[in-house]
Amino acid sequence: MALALAASFGSVERWREAFVAMGYSLGETPGQVLLVFRPQEGMLVHRRTTDRAPDPAGGITILAFDNPGDIESFVAGIDWNPAYERYQEAVHAASEAFGADQDEIAGALLLDVRRAGVFEQASSMIPGARWQDPAAVARWAGELPAGREVVVYCVYGHEVGRATAMRLRAAGLKARYLRGGIDGWQSAGRPLAAKPGREGSTS
Repeated sequence: MALALAASFGSVERWREAFVAMGYSLGETPGQVLLVFRPQEGMLVHRRTTDRAPDPAGGITILAFDNPGDIESFVAGIDWNPAYERYQEAVHAASEAFGADQDEIAGALLLDVRRAGVFEQASSMIPGARWQDPAAVARWAGELPAGREVVVYCVYGHEVGRATAMRLRAAGLKARYLRGGIDGWQSAGRPLAAKPGREGSTS
């Protein structure tokens, strides 16, 4: 969940500060502060409501604070496991239509969007790919060529690659994610290349 928060708000701490500030802004007014995933934008946003009306943009609630209450204590006591499960379900449901199979990526701009720590420990990547930090997608999305198909991959083709593709699509790019990720690619016997700075290649 930390990666999703960083990609949408800049960092977990920035998310926390904004969420708490929105809670305080309610004062004693009954209402809610919501962490919402909006599929059309491919990102998490905050929403404040006093009438519990559904999100007008079709967002899916991931986390909800009910006011009046202690927003600081609420944030400190969040159980992130069910929140992350709701986020995963929302991302998977919204992205299934634009997955790319392994035989469909020829000619696409291929981006490795494994988490920074995962990529650092890895020794190989799919040939022709370059790494981009999924937590910083808002920064580099505008640098990609418009009009060219982009395919991103993570480890397994789950929420990291899917959510990154959604952000790119929201920015107007022709983006898809690789079904099965690099793990599925390797399991199918497809070739791998050494990361830049490492000698040799593997298959």
